[in-house]
Amino acid sequence: MRSFSVAIIGCGWAGARHARAFASQGAAVTWAIDLSAARAQAVANLQPGVRPSADYREALDDRDLDAVDVCLPHHLHARVSIEAIARGKHVLCEKPLAATLPEADGMIGAAEKAGVTLMVAENEVFSPLYRRVRDLIAAGAIGRPALAQMTRGCFLEESFKKERPWFLDEQAAAGGMMMSGGVHDFEKLRMILGEVTAVFARRAPQRFADMQGDDTSVAMLRFASGAVGLMVQSFLIKNALTASGTEEHTLRIEGESGSIRAAGTNGGRIILFRDAVADPLLADAPCETEMIIPEADTFELEAAHFMACVRDGKEPITAGRKMRRPLALVLAAYESMRTNREVEVPPE
Repeated sequence: MRSFSVAIIGCGWAGARHARAFASQGAAVTWAIDLSAARAQAVANLQPGVRPSADYREALDDRDLDAVDVCLPHHLHARVSIEAIARGKHVLCEKPLAATLPEADGMIGAAEKAGVTLMVAENEVFSPLYRRVRDLIAAGAIGRPALAQMTRGCFLEESFKKERPWFLDEQAAAGGMMMSGGVHDFEKLRMILGEVTAVFARRAPQRFADMQGDDTSVAMLRFASGAVGLMVQSFLIKNALTASGTEEHTLRIEGESGSIRAAGTNGGRIILFRDAVADPLLADAPCETEMIIPEADTFELEAAHFMACVRDGKEPITAGRKMRRPLALVLAAYESMRTNREVEVPPE
C-alpha cells in the first residue's frame, strides 16, 4: 500500500513544521514548493524523494499526489486551494481559511462540488490543555461560566519579524494581530464556551511603525449563553519568555461556583478553584486543584486527523465550512474597530 502523499506549498515557519508532522505520521512529503530555493531545499532535505520547486502547479500536475498543504500568506490561501481542489487534490490550508468571506465560500463550495476534503490547519484546537478546559466546563466544574479572559502575547521582533516578515504587510496578512492570533482564540473560546454572537473591538495606538496591521488589539465578546469575554492580542508583550520568540497564552474563566486558570499552548498548567467541595474530609471548604497537562505536538495531531479524514471520508473537526465562523468573527472585530460599534454575528 503506497504512502499518503502531500505537497507542502510554502516552506517557511509553518510549512517546515507541517512537513515534519506529516513525515512523523508516515506520509510521503513528495513536493516542497517555495519561491525561495533555500527554504524549499530545507524542507526537501527532511525526507528522501522530496522534489523542491518554485512552481506549485508542478505539484498539481502530479497524478500520484493525494493532497496539498497550503502554508502561504493569508491572501493566497483561496487562489491556490481552489486550483488544487479543481485538480482533485485534498487540501489542508493554514489558518485563517481565507482573507475574506467570499473567498472562504468559494473554497468551501469548490471542495463540496469536487468531493474532496478541505480542512483548516487550526492546530490549537488539538491542544490537550484547552481540551481539558473544555471538558471541565462541560462537566460543570465551575458551574455556569460568566466571564472569560484570554490573552495571546508575543514580541514582534522575535516571533514574527525574523521568520515571517510578510505579517508586516496588511494585505498579505489580511489584517494584523487580531487575524493572526485572534482567529485561533475565537475558535478555542467557541470550543470551550459555545457560540460568540457579538464583538466590540478596539485597536491600540501603533507601536511598530513598520507593521501595517494592528500590533495590539482587544475584543469584548458576547456568547449565546449570556457569558461575556475579553480577548487581548498583542505583539508588544515583552518578558523573558517572549524575548526568546515564544508566545505567551493565558486563559481565565469565572463561573458561578469557581474558576479555571490555564497557561500554555500545547500543554501547560491548569488551576481549578471551586467555592466548596462536597467532601466530608474538607467540610465543604473551598478547594484549589493544580493540573499539569503534558505537552503534545499539535501539528502531528492535526496531520494525523487530516490523513484519517481523507482515508475514511469523514468531515474534519476543523473542516472549511466550520472554520468560516472564526474568520467571520475576526472580520467582525475589524469592522467594529472601523465603526466604533458592536457588531452582531448571528449564528449560522
